Amino acid sequence: ATDLSADEARRLALRAQGFLGAPDRRSGVRGVLRHLGAVQLDTISVLARSHELIPYARLGAVGRRTVEDAYWTDAHAFEYWSHAACILPIEEWPHFAFRRRAYRNRPHWNHHLPDGAYDQVIKQLRTEGPLTATDLGGAKRTSEWWDWSGTKVAVERALMYGEVVCVERRGWKRVYDLAERAVPAALLHDELDDTECLRRLVRLAGRSLGVGTRADIADYHRL
Repeated sequence: ATDLSADEARRLALRAQGFLGAPDRRSGVRGVLRHLGAVQLDTISVLARSHELIPYARLGAVGRRTVEDAYWTDAHAFEYWSHAACILPIEEWPHFAFRRRAYRNRPHWNHHLPDGAYDQVIKQLRTEGPLTATDLGGAKRTSEWWDWSGTKVAVERALMYGEVVCVERRGWKRVYDLAERAVPAALLHDELDDTECLRRLVRLAGRSLGVGTRADIADYHRL
């Protein structure tokens, strides 16, 4: 066992999160994403949205366009459910197979999926994609926050299953495309078993936190 003082633990955590030491400006925003393993998306915006502030806080004055391009161009990243809705490095796609399987095996959902809606969404994306939920026919039935349309329910279900990927955010709307187009072929598989997936994500979480309790490490990707 290793004993750490509070100051040593604090320094380990700050260094692991990229707040101590010289910033790696050459690898830029993409380097920050890889280093952290996940960048949470959040609708709250005061100075800027949280996913824009994360590289800004570590690299200095990075333009908003630079941040968005770093996340969303060249099939570098994808959005998925990690700690919450997060931007994740594309090479971690195989390691979320455990979660895609769990969603596919889920016995019940909060939203009803109308008959035929899922197949229609996949067909439309194959023909016309990438598209937002609005492009697909509308995201809401009413103005209520969670009162999703059948189309929105279908495309979000496809996202959870891994058949569809969020390839960017446009005006805060998800832009969906088929995984077979958006994810590099070498990464597009669910071959890793749950244990291997979890081992990888625990290791990434430990590296990104520097120091933490077992619960902290589990919560990093909500394991």
